[in-house]
Amino acid sequence: MLSQLSPQHLAELCKGQWYQDKIPSARFTAAQIDSRLMESNQLFIALEGKQTDGHRFIANLDPEQQQAAIVEKPAPQARAAQLCVASSLRALQALSGEIADRTAAIKFALTGSVGKTGTKDMLVRMLTNFGSTHATKGNYNNHIGAPLTLAQMPEDTQFLVCELGMNHAGEIADLSEIVKPAIAAITCIADSHIGHFDCLQQIADAKAELFSSFTAGGTAILPRDDAFFIHLKTAAEAAGASRILSFGTHPESSFRLTEAQREKDGLRLTIDYPCDKNNGQIKSITFGLAMTARHWAVNAACALAMSAAAGLDVGTAAASMSDFGDLPGRGKRFDLNIGGHLVNLIDDSYNAGPTSMKAALETLAELPGQHGVILSDMLELGVFSTQAHQALVAQIIDAKIRWVVAIGPQMTAMAHDLPDGINSICHPNSISALSTLDHDLALLAKSTDNLLVKGSHGSGAYLISRI
Repeated sequence: MLSQLSPQHLAELCKGQWYQDKIPSARFTAAQIDSRLMESNQLFIALEGKQTDGHRFIANLDPEQQQAAIVEKPAPQARAAQLCVASSLRALQALSGEIADRTAAIKFALTGSVGKTGTKDMLVRMLTNFGSTHATKGNYNNHIGAPLTLAQMPEDTQFLVCELGMNHAGEIADLSEIVKPAIAAITCIADSHIGHFDCLQQIADAKAELFSSFTAGGTAILPRDDAFFIHLKTAAEAAGASRILSFGTHPESSFRLTEAQREKDGLRLTIDYPCDKNNGQIKSITFGLAMTARHWAVNAACALAMSAAAGLDVGTAAASMSDFGDLPGRGKRFDLNIGGHLVNLIDDSYNAGPTSMKAALETLAELPGQHGVILSDMLELGVFSTQAHQALVAQIIDAKIRWVVAIGPQMTAMAHDLPDGINSICHPNSISALSTLDHDLALLAKSTDNLLVKGSHGSGAYLISRI
């Protein structure tokens, strides 16, 4: 889609000027912010970040491959063409907004406190059965990642899926204004990032900004089980949503999960839904999901509602879930040999908040055998942090956890309050945990069948799972 914009049009959109009037002769197929990923006919966006400055790599671009750059500080020694702008980030956002306006693809957007990346991945799997699908990579859902998703969209894209994240009010509104979704979903409202807010209602308001830039006739997909459902529904209606669908276990859910039965290779789900082809009469579909944790069942209902909102066949979409298995960092299981003892490692280290931590411990408790956990601090909880971590004591007891490796000051404080029957090793610093982990596991894991690793990304749980 970037190829629809000529170099001259790019200069107008970005309010910039080609350095020394060196205007590229060819159009660009995609944008990159990492010069190492640059291919022929691509546009490098030089961003200045905390770790490095993209302007350092402008000289590496190859004009013979029709590469060029958007820059704030031109590099006189560079051979590639450079579009000079006041802000490279605002330029990226401007050209991405133009691409969103021009595309004929059906535009999906989703956000939520928990489950948005996994639900996005489910939706993408469903949509690929029906046409060319382009989506946010990983959880690259911020003020850079969302516009970059658009700037990398292929010409033949039929379905665009953008995951939008935030940790402050106003951020979702800015991203929604760029994407202008036709179908927008909120997975749930929970206490992730609550350290940046005073209460859950403020989080709900921030998530509801998703509906602020609907395209005409937009559809909102909402969590019916959520305490803020009515609040979100009111916000979507005020923003002009022409249709509202819901998902969950609530009897009034449009896509109602009526059964989530655990089987050997995952879950078997039954979902009731309104059939548009049959005057909205309720139909029921049963299908397999190769995920092991029950909370994924509600995510599947959300993804199914989103695909149905685009007029796609529910049966075909649901069938694609049969081999959609546990994802790395989000519950994927591995056999781990610890001193000759085989342990079932559950890698849920992608991220953590109070809600997702509780769900992970409940899932662990359902497994047969003895359980151990490696937990790192849950971040961005602000004044609620101590209370949220202390709440884990009761959850760990309920899950019948035998031992805990606690990483970070908050988890360490929590572990000190565990009863005597639960062994614990504490590391206030994640680096010290990495250096002694083998020794810790050798002491604790001999009588363990299942080992859960979970914590916030910034507190290092993902580093533990890589060892």
